[in-house]
Amino acid sequence: MTRLLLFGISTVFMVGIGCTHSPALKLGQEQVPDDERQTVENIKTLLSTQLAKQYEGQEFLRDTHPKSNGCVKARFIVDEDIPEQYQVGVFQKGRFYPAWMRFSNSAPEVTPDKDKDFRGLAIKLFGVEGERLPIPGDEQHTQDFLFIAFPGFFAGTPKDFFEFFDGEFNGGTFATAGYFAKRPRALKNTLKGRQQFANPLEITWFSVAPFQLGQSNPDGSAVAVKYKVKSCIERQSPLPENPTDDYLEEAMAKDLAQGDWCLEFLIQVQKDPETMPIEDTLAIWDENESPFIKIATIDVPRQTFTSDAQKLFCEDLSFNPWHGLTVHKPLGGINRARRDEMKAISDLRLKQRGIPRTEPTGMETF
Repeated sequence: MTRLLLFGISTVFMVGIGCTHSPALKLGQEQVPDDERQTVENIKTLLSTQLAKQYEGQEFLRDTHPKSNGCVKARFIVDEDIPEQYQVGVFQKGRFYPAWMRFSNSAPEVTPDKDKDFRGLAIKLFGVEGERLPIPGDEQHTQDFLFIAFPGFFAGTPKDFFEFFDGEFNGGTFATAGYFAKRPRALKNTLKGRQQFANPLEITWFSVAPFQLGQSNPDGSAVAVKYKVKSCIERQSPLPENPTDDYLEEAMAKDLAQGDWCLEFLIQVQKDPETMPIEDTLAIWDENESPFIKIATIDVPRQTFTSDAQKLFCEDLSFNPWHGLTVHKPLGGINRARRDEMKAISDLRLKQRGIPRTEPTGMETF
């Protein structure tokens, strides 16, 4: 079923086609199409309508990433030796924050873990202080980070995102095939990104979309980075011979019942606005051109996380990359679409479930 492909981003990044005097792009510079607002409204309508149809008479789950592989407590600790130029916002040397981390399958339906899929990781930090992004404005002391288990999305722009899901919901297999036929890089990312893994703790995670680091410069440029999370422990377990539908949660539960785990948090700095574009999340920034730099550690303590109460709490959490500080402003069209679309879907889901929107503290116990 084509809907098991994922929530994503695509389009080849092209600048100034047909223009002989287009200005050179600056680092960290966004390019917002005139019709993007309407495209985002179309996305919100499309996904909200599909969610209501999918869960008619049932409790609403997330539109993507409805299947949780586990939701765990953690602590985000900024390195003491973080270079000064990266000491921005939450990345102040030695600072630490309580965190919740939710691991997931991205398919729009709840699927067995053995199915090939893009996997997801959402991290929410707590106790965050500073000037905040005004929209969505529903959390005042958090910073969210979103990741998938591949460095490129399957849709590069909001228009691509809408076309993919409009075809998926309303056009069927031929529409989806047509989408990929026009976008070979989107197909390549999808085929490579849909994988099987033995344990969520062993996966390497990528933000895919870029984020600002600090304030914009007077000339409109800015430092832009992508994020990466990977295990401190180099281990790749084999897939189980007879996997259950929930073997990813079981593998992580077994590890965390036995002891602590450690993850590294890294950034990759944009070095060239053409080869490392802001507006095309199909594009994978070259690690040879700009290697990832470790700036923090995520400690995941020994714990049990499978109680019904904890699972229910995590179901009600809302993640949005715009929950955060202005110095970590999300960049690019996919991030701009996420701001409004994710808030709209979250509002719809919580309203249908009869859950009032409240800001978590990171100190919850179960």
